[in-house]
Amino acid sequence: MTNSTTTALAELLDHARRHVPYYQGLLPQAPVTHDSALAVLRRLPLLRRDEVRRERPRLWSTAGDPLRWRTVHTTGTTGAPLEIVVDETAQRAELASLLRHVEGRVGARSGFALLHLTLHLASVSRTSRAPGPPGTRLSKWNLSRAWQLPDEEFLGTVEELAGQVITAMPSVMAALCDRLGRWPERLAPPLLIVLSGEHVTPSVRAQVAQVFRCPVTALYTLAEAGIVGHECGEAGTYHVDETGAFLEVVGDGGLPLPGGVPGAIAVTPLANHAMPLIRYLSGDTGVRVDGPCDCGRPGPRLRLLAARSERVMVTGPNGRGLRMIDLAKLCRQLDLGVARVIREGDEVVVEHRDERPASNVQRTVVAAAIRSLLGVELTVRTRQVPLVPAAEGPTTKAPRTAGAASAERPGVPAFPAPEEMAAWARKLLAGERDVLAAALTGSALDPASVSRFSDIDMTVVVDGDPYTAYWRSRATTMNRHVATLRVNVTRAAAVTRTPLVACRLLSERHPVVGSLEQAGVAWPTVDALAAEGRFWAQATESILWTRLTAPDRTRTDPLRDAWLSSRFCLDALRYKFLCEGIRVTAARSVLRMAARSGVPDVTGITHAFAVGREHRPPPGAGTPEADRFLLDALSCVRWLGDSL
Repeated sequence: MTNSTTTALAELLDHARRHVPYYQGLLPQAPVTHDSALAVLRRLPLLRRDEVRRERPRLWSTAGDPLRWRTVHTTGTTGAPLEIVVDETAQRAELASLLRHVEGRVGARSGFALLHLTLHLASVSRTSRAPGPPGTRLSKWNLSRAWQLPDEEFLGTVEELAGQVITAMPSVMAALCDRLGRWPERLAPPLLIVLSGEHVTPSVRAQVAQVFRCPVTALYTLAEAGIVGHECGEAGTYHVDETGAFLEVVGDGGLPLPGGVPGAIAVTPLANHAMPLIRYLSGDTGVRVDGPCDCGRPGPRLRLLAARSERVMVTGPNGRGLRMIDLAKLCRQLDLGVARVIREGDEVVVEHRDERPASNVQRTVVAAAIRSLLGVELTVRTRQVPLVPAAEGPTTKAPRTAGAASAERPGVPAFPAPEEMAAWARKLLAGERDVLAAALTGSALDPASVSRFSDIDMTVVVDGDPYTAYWRSRATTMNRHVATLRVNVTRAAAVTRTPLVACRLLSERHPVVGSLEQAGVAWPTVDALAAEGRFWAQATESILWTRLTAPDRTRTDPLRDAWLSSRFCLDALRYKFLCEGIRVTAARSVLRMAARSGVPDVTGITHAFAVGREHRPPPGAGTPEADRFLLDALSCVRWLGDSL
């Protein structure tokens, strides 16, 4: 252990002694010094997951600024996940450790882009500048929406990976390899791929290297502790990151084991003073490796073991076991409530308890991850098991949208299938004598057009007064049961007075009840559309200009700017084409027509659409590229106003 590691350990222990209630009865009253730190540490009991869950408030420090802390969720391998708070110092230390690892592989060059890939619906794509070499950019890209694109379009999106440093969980990269492996010649290689967050098997490493044709490395990371170890070459050993963690391999009694003897891994993160976890059992096992490393780097090394027998859920033909922790990490990312995994010959069945069947993304990623661990010859399928017996479920139960009014999965804008949504609404509206017609519209009808800002729009055309207390109550109830649903109760005359709304209803509708035409909704005249378009363009220019000239553009959200800009551009193009007699309003169809029609700035409009729907990673806030979204939209709206 280096002097700096010992000093950091002494500071952490003394901080815990003075400011962390949980440790005040376990640590001596005397200050912890550089000389006494290791002895004091070894007298402490091991910290287990259930203790962290039970004692969480008492593990928080009474010193520091909680407003600057970040909450990190673990995978919940033994039930409910843990919530760990991390202070700014620990966040900066983890980032610095990652940058050191990357620079050690690609050289300390300036301006490389580091792109973290996820397939987690709840994660938000974002980009920030890194405190590393000048020009270094950090981005997180949620691929779950781009995954809905057809293969040819999806291949176009992953061109973003070329020449960049990619970080991802092995299961995410395995899923990408399964989908992209048929076209390796069409993939421009990244600069480097860094695998972390799960156990990295030789088969996953080989598959990733073969498909993406670039160097592959790995980190040993924990959500609770950040980066613990840096892989050395392809030897399967990790150099412990002594700047951020103190690591022990211990036996059942908590005593350190000699090199070469397998045991439980206990980690003490050194930088996080917000919630110190001292001698925390990670749930992994490993072996301390003694002796010098061939790379010449000094310090302790660790070899991770593949599995613990008591945690193996199922074993593949290759003899490798699927651990509970492997599956828990993956399924937390995918919002999938796995109940059990069983093997039936050459088929592995993943049973999950969720209100809806697994989505295409969930099935694909789970299958790719399990096959990469247990053998590519296996078939993997998912099987939904009900939360409650089917007989107990109400016949008009709302279709679940992931994250709908849920404390467990907040803010996840995933949508049910239009058929499912329409069937639910049809049952609710059955017998309503005033209802003439109802239909769904909007980007939610096209999975490739959905963004995290999208809504499910349902228009209900009634014969009587739409603003009675009865209809307000009915609409409120429906909105409450389905996340992002917007129910608009109106009369046919009101729809006719808003030409673009009428056109979108008639062009994009997914019928729920009745016929819009028979209800009195008709296509507006070109003159009515043009008049509305001129007024709309004037108001929209003002909105875009106000947003573009905000005092501090670095505090804006480029993802929202891209979505807002693309929405305004789409409406401008809709007005233009409708006034030319082209009765098409669906987003993707309008964009295809724009590309063929010589519309100005169509490349910029298409790019804003892609970023706003997370088909491309976003730029950083306040950058020229982020401003470009609004500038292109402003140009498009002015073009419309001048042409009408």
